[in-house]
Amino acid sequence: MSERQKVLLCGDVEGHFKFLFSKVEAINKQSGPFDFLLCVGNFFGQNNKELEPYKDGSKTISVPTYILGPNKKEHIKYYPNENGCEICTNLTYLGNYGLYTSSLGLKIVYLSGVQKSPDIPKECLFDDKAVTAVRNACLKGSPAFRGVDILLTSQWPEGITNSIENKPKFEYKGSSLISWLATHVKPRYHVCGMENIHYERPPYRNQNESQDGIDIATRFIGLAKVGNAEKKKYLYALNLTPVNNIRMSELIQKTTDETPSPYPRFMLQTNPNKKKEGTSQFFYDMESRGDKKKAKRPRIEFDQNKCWFCLTSEDVAKHLVISIGKEVYLALAKGGIVDDHFLITPIRHHQSLSTLPEEVKQEVNIYKESLKKFFEPSDRVVVFFERNFKTSHCQLQAVPIHKNQAPALKQTFQEIASVYHIQMKELDINLHEIAPPGTLYFYVELPDGEKLFYKIKKDFPLQFGREVLCSDRILDVPERFDWRDCQLSKEKEFALAEEIKAKFEPFSVKL
Repeated sequence: MSERQKVLLCGDVEGHFKFLFSKVEAINKQSGPFDFLLCVGNFFGQNNKELEPYKDGSKTISVPTYILGPNKKEHIKYYPNENGCEICTNLTYLGNYGLYTSSLGLKIVYLSGVQKSPDIPKECLFDDKAVTAVRNACLKGSPAFRGVDILLTSQWPEGITNSIENKPKFEYKGSSLISWLATHVKPRYHVCGMENIHYERPPYRNQNESQDGIDIATRFIGLAKVGNAEKKKYLYALNLTPVNNIRMSELIQKTTDETPSPYPRFMLQTNPNKKKEGTSQFFYDMESRGDKKKAKRPRIEFDQNKCWFCLTSEDVAKHLVISIGKEVYLALAKGGIVDDHFLITPIRHHQSLSTLPEEVKQEVNIYKESLKKFFEPSDRVVVFFERNFKTSHCQLQAVPIHKNQAPALKQTFQEIASVYHIQMKELDINLHEIAPPGTLYFYVELPDGEKLFYKIKKDFPLQFGREVLCSDRILDVPERFDWRDCQLSKEKEFALAEEIKAKFEPFSVKL
């Protein structure tokens, strides 16, 4: 069975079932077989008698057909279950909203109805809770979330015709909540109906918080009504390899007609009703987000009592600390890739490894040697890396891998870096010589002593170090790409730290 899936997309059917299914059967015989027929807009119309032969089995639907829910009060009665159901053989109502993943991995997101309005019954509406639930369903269990294959909505997104030179003159009723949803789930194709307009927008590049331009592109398709008198396009065919089965370098490849996203940047906020959101900060947060405005921000002076990493701070999670030296302490990383994923961190406030005073640097090296000895009996070696970008305090990550995986490390770092158009260079001088105060960088020490370095000019993938180590060539734990998906309760963190502390005691640094 091919990993590619052939999909037919359809606009408003409005009760023209015989016409549509006859047309689809002919297309399926000539160009199929198709795996799905996905319908947006108003599936039912004023007269729906043509569906009866398909319900009683005297006629058959040749391609498995999936439809969205009602947009009008008079259509509610045709949907016996709001959570989705089979209407007849090969005709399925998907439900109010959700994520459908095919057997081959094709990801189809669907949202029925129109944005909340006082004149429309609740059975035909969606709100901010619905779009948030859809977003969360897509991101759950996907630490390396790329996007989805298809987004189905009956209503159009607000602002979809923005950011193009020749803006079309037609009018449409768009939804801001759909725009927010599309911003977050990043569909390769977004398909809508209800406006009796055939419109294919030039592809736009999706946004992310780091503004690094490495997200996939979306193609928006508006489809007209089935059998419309103006003969506007109402059927559209796709032949897709699921998004998770495509190399990232292919997904981010640009096209000549590509445009920026039509949606404003504030839609990247996690609250669909909020246009501005303050910063958030987490202990051992390897993806602290901060303010993304282009305006230059005033320099922040750090107070050790407020820094999440300075050991004197009241907010430090001291239950994760394994060992404390004179200048440096060793702690478990919150949401570690493995149980014994460590952080070597200065006790006092220092921004980066490259700017540490000599006495602190010497103690860091002592802890590094101690960790190497700690992992040696289990045939593991240590990878050390630091991201001095969007962090407030020096944190040297220490992640063990089996020694048999070590030879693949350098090439894996360089290959994944190339996907982001980053070139990791071999470092043959001391770190402080190439990274004076104020330099943003990513730095890694391989088990054989070789060092790789990248000077960050503008943006950088915040989870890059974890992505490399979680990849199938190294630890093969892609589900642990994001530390937030790996968090334990405080009780479990405490128990784990006590267990690791006891194991580390024979190797503890004596100063």
